[in-house]
Amino acid sequence: MDSMQPQSMTGYGRGTAGNFKVEIRSSNHKNLDIHVNVPYYLFSHEPDIRKTVKQKFNRGRIDIYVPKQDLEGIRLKVNMPLAKEYFNALGSLKEELSIRGDVGMDLLASQRDIFIMDEPEVDVSEFYNALNSALEEVGQARVEEAESLVSDIAGRIQILRKLIAVIEDRRDEFIDTAKQKLHERLKQLLDNSEIDETRVIQETAILIEKSDITEEIVRIKSHLDYFAGILNSGDTVGKKMDFMVQELRREINTIGSKSQDIEITNNIVEMKHEVEKIKEQVQNLQ
Repeated sequence: MDSMQPQSMTGYGRGTAGNFKVEIRSSNHKNLDIHVNVPYYLFSHEPDIRKTVKQKFNRGRIDIYVPKQDLEGIRLKVNMPLAKEYFNALGSLKEELSIRGDVGMDLLASQRDIFIMDEPEVDVSEFYNALNSALEEVGQARVEEAESLVSDIAGRIQILRKLIAVIEDRRDEFIDTAKQKLHERLKQLLDNSEIDETRVIQETAILIEKSDITEEIVRIKSHLDYFAGILNSGDTVGKKMDFMVQELRREINTIGSKSQDIEITNNIVEMKHEVEKIKEQVQNLQ
């Protein structure tokens, strides 16, 4: 698995080695959240399990489940000194309270802490082989899903490029016609009286300044170029893309608030739709 490939945060993997079986499920999470569910005889290995996972993944909830093996040689021992203490203490209690009957096996057997379970002999190398196989499989699943997500995002970036190009062309048309429209409007208001051209130029300049979206268009183009670059920058792209989505939304909303042109407004609506779709996909990426 190439460490420079983008990954989604969802996937499933299973590994077996010897008597060990390891199942891993990966799902969305803003950080790396590891949950380990293993038999008691692997409790001491939990720190190493977590370390191994951290070497593979940067984000996502990782659930690791290891069912108990059918192990041979498990033996139950008795803590004899503790059992004798229990026997003596119960005998003293019997005499002190004048309780009839003997302190027997039934009473002693109910004291669970006098029994000790021997640690079974396990081949730890087999466990780690199974763990690594499961991690490799879930990692491959994450990479394959990411390929689909990245392809979808790249396609939507192209759509956004086309939409902003249309808006840019429309902006130029708006600037060219702003003076003419204002001139005609003033002429109607003044009932065809002579119009001060200097005043028209000033009013046109104010109108254009208020509705100028040149800087927003430049920034959106720059954001889209950077966004496209992130897609090929490595495996941890989700957080970077999420930030860029916020920046795109801000610029698009600004254009929407400034625009007085219906065609620009319609294209802004389309851009918002595409950005929301990108945000949904980005949330699935590591």
